[in-house]
Amino acid sequence: MFSDAHTHFAGSPLYPDFGGGPLKPAEVQELLEQARGNGLVLMVVASHDLSSAKGAVQIASAEHDVYAAIGLHPWIASPIDDDAYTSFLTLANKPKVVAISEIGLDNVRSRVSKDVQVQALRQMFRLARETGLPGMIHDKGYHKEMMELLRSENPPPGAIHGFEGDAAALKDWLDLDYYVTIGRAVLGAEGEKLKAAVQQIPENRILLETDSASRSPEGVLEGQARVVQVAKVVALWRGTSAQELGETTTKNLRRMLGI
Repeated sequence: MFSDAHTHFAGSPLYPDFGGGPLKPAEVQELLEQARGNGLVLMVVASHDLSSAKGAVQIASAEHDVYAAIGLHPWIASPIDDDAYTSFLTLANKPKVVAISEIGLDNVRSRVSKDVQVQALRQMFRLARETGLPGMIHDKGYHKEMMELLRSENPPPGAIHGFEGDAAALKDWLDLDYYVTIGRAVLGAEGEKLKAAVQQIPENRILLETDSASRSPEGVLEGQARVVQVAKVVALWRGTSAQELGETTTKNLRRMLGI
């Protein structure tokens, strides 16, 4: 039994080199079949803007094991006016919307100014407070600023998405009562650098994800098999089995989302 706390298999134009954009219904079903065949029982589809949020909600409403997260990605952050905020709020109150994501700050790949990212993130934190939904946080390059914002805005605790930090950063998140999501970074050439921090994550705070962009550069659909690959690496580091880790992380994800 496995779960994917953060995926974009609804399609994402943020990854044009990976066949981004909305998937056809048949492609979504193919991905779901792949996921279920790999033992996944719970998936959270994150969005990057209002349009993709609507798509995530539509998929979740039709699938028993899929839930939606809505938010504005820091790569394409922009000021959120009253109409846009109301639209996000309406979506946030839909059945099976369980988190605010993908939201955060990025000083690595985003071309949007820091001020605009912060402005958008404050609105997303407001949305989290008004709905009580946890946020799945993107934190790249602005960690100090992120911690300051979280302490001043005080949204409901959620999870750090795709954690790639060190022991000090891990402590920051745990001190704020956040879950820690581990994904494909552990599969890369420098994944071993995460080993010490991953070993320190409390058993009741660890989650797994794929952060899937849906298609490979060749246009081949990529399912959630990657979450099993991540589980095998992390389980080896933590002295357990992939199956046991899958069960633990799925239980943790259900607890965080209240489902």
